[in-house]
Amino acid sequence: MKKLTILALALAVALPASAEEITIGVASIRKSLDNSTQTANAVAPMFYAIHETLIERDAFNHGVLKPGLATEWKMIDDTTMELKLREGVTFHNGDTLDAYDVEASLDPIIKLEDPRYRNPHGKMFYNFEDVEVVDDMTVRIHTKRPDPLIETLVSVRNAGIRSSAQTEDEGLNPIGAGPYKVTQFIPGESVVLERFDDYWGEPAPFDKVTFLRIPEVSTRVTALVNGEIDIASEIPPDQYPLIDAEDGLDRVEVTYPMYHVYLFNNAHPVTSDVKLRQALTSAIDYENLVEALFKGQGKAPGGFQYENIGATFNPDIKIFNYDPDRARKLLAESDYDGTPVEVVIYPNYYLYGNLASQAIAEMWQEIGVNVKLVSIPRIPVEMDPEIMVRNWSIPALYGDIMGVMDNALSEQGWASARGYFDAKADPRWLGLYETARFSQDVEERKAAYAEMHEVLADLAPVIPLYQPADSYGVRADIDFDIPVAVRPFTLPLRAGQITFGDK
Repeated sequence: MKKLTILALALAVALPASAEEITIGVASIRKSLDNSTQTANAVAPMFYAIHETLIERDAFNHGVLKPGLATEWKMIDDTTMELKLREGVTFHNGDTLDAYDVEASLDPIIKLEDPRYRNPHGKMFYNFEDVEVVDDMTVRIHTKRPDPLIETLVSVRNAGIRSSAQTEDEGLNPIGAGPYKVTQFIPGESVVLERFDDYWGEPAPFDKVTFLRIPEVSTRVTALVNGEIDIASEIPPDQYPLIDAEDGLDRVEVTYPMYHVYLFNNAHPVTSDVKLRQALTSAIDYENLVEALFKGQGKAPGGFQYENIGATFNPDIKIFNYDPDRARKLLAESDYDGTPVEVVIYPNYYLYGNLASQAIAEMWQEIGVNVKLVSIPRIPVEMDPEIMVRNWSIPALYGDIMGVMDNALSEQGWASARGYFDAKADPRWLGLYETARFSQDVEERKAAYAEMHEVLADLAPVIPLYQPADSYGVRADIDFDIPVAVRPFTLPLRAGQITFGDK
């Protein structure tokens, strides 16, 4: 068995490795590993190996909450949660966990005083007030008002706890308390993790884990087939035959708890027409789109929720349906004059965005809508497209449907701020949002979510196209399952999650 190190985007000299090492080829590696500021899912595999949160969500058990760096917690009044910290936790720099580490980690993202933390995920914590150090091993988190999601929010990726000694270089040399520590990081190229021997929990199963950026799918597959890597991520269906033909390789299939969406610019002269947006929504054959793209994997969501994730999951919600007759009727009622509708796609980021958009363009043309596809590497800040492809994994991070509603489609959400959604466009929305976000009664929240979907069907500001699916190509002697609940793009690298040896 050979290992390959990739530098400068090229395959270099293969080096022998033991069974206690594993090499993973990924599509992207970010230029920073700072868990507090990074919003990209590409950071997730590294984060969950390096960092811990106060409360954990069991990704293998429907996201059930369990102790993390906090062994117990309780609400001492309506707006205050007290947490007892785990004794004997050591950070990668040798420091011991205490309440001041928690304060130093959470206060910046709660108060947003440091511009480094002003990112979309930071908006999740807008109802948090501050962190209070009670004693060395006890903290209290205060909220501005009672918050039914306080436990969930304490468990999300951006709430990872780092050593208070981490005053700089968070992104280059993160000091976490997870089972692996960073020993080498070449931004945008590679990350090397090694087992942290002083980890408080069960020891990591590998001495060394190397992540290598291999952006081209075909190159990742070739590296796997040649024995240069052990796992290749994000393998689309057209590459399956190459892996399936190899006796020593398997595939692990996964449908991610995230959406690829079409986000309409509600302020644009063309797509401000609600009848046009409704027509475009009804003209998409969601089930056939998923089948064509993912060959039996993936899901047509029908709404903004994931199956069996969150206490407010409602299997009856399905507001996005294929109805070409309705689409043609709505188009006739609209002010659409034949102007091409522009759709901006990012094929370098969204693996299936280009293929999906080509198929959707044909569907829209069938009802009489002209489409112009514009492909760019990334969206400039100054660009204001009519329709753009996005991925939304916020509900998964929350473990609750409120992810989309709160982070993107609330009054303070980023979609509202950029004109892609007007939270005041329907008089029902803000009242329903208030109930869904803050009610302490689960059934009230559930009912409000359902009605919010009715409003979304009426306004049609965004279309959830599909939950994307792909496969990991793996050596046949590697045995693991992808924990699809709650955490998109997370690899199971901890003890009890993966085995490496003879099957």
